[in-house]
Amino acid sequence: MQLHPLKLVTIVTEQIVRAQLVKKIMDLGVAGCTWSEAQGTGTRGARSDATGESNVRIEVVCSADLAEQILTMVSRNYFENYACIAWQSDVTVVRGARYA
Repeated sequence: MQLHPLKLVTIVTEQIVRAQLVKKIMDLGVAGCTWSEAQGTGTRGARSDATGESNVRIEVVCSADLAEQILTMVSRNYFENYACIAWQSDVTVVRGARYA
């Protein structure tokens, strides 16, 4: 088994921007992404808007270059106006060619 070093970009933000954000991430050229409901509390408090929507956690496995592009795009377009946090982690994956 061969493992490939890549990056995992994780973004937690408001559900209302999920579709737009996923499209922008895909437009950067990633192979795919995963999202799921997320709950928590932070500097903007717990998620309790009138629609009852939770936050969303978006994860992308990609190259270091794409990870930097994603984090730059998120910080420029979402940090100021939405509850949003983003980070990258080092990961090693099987079938890494699918993500690079």
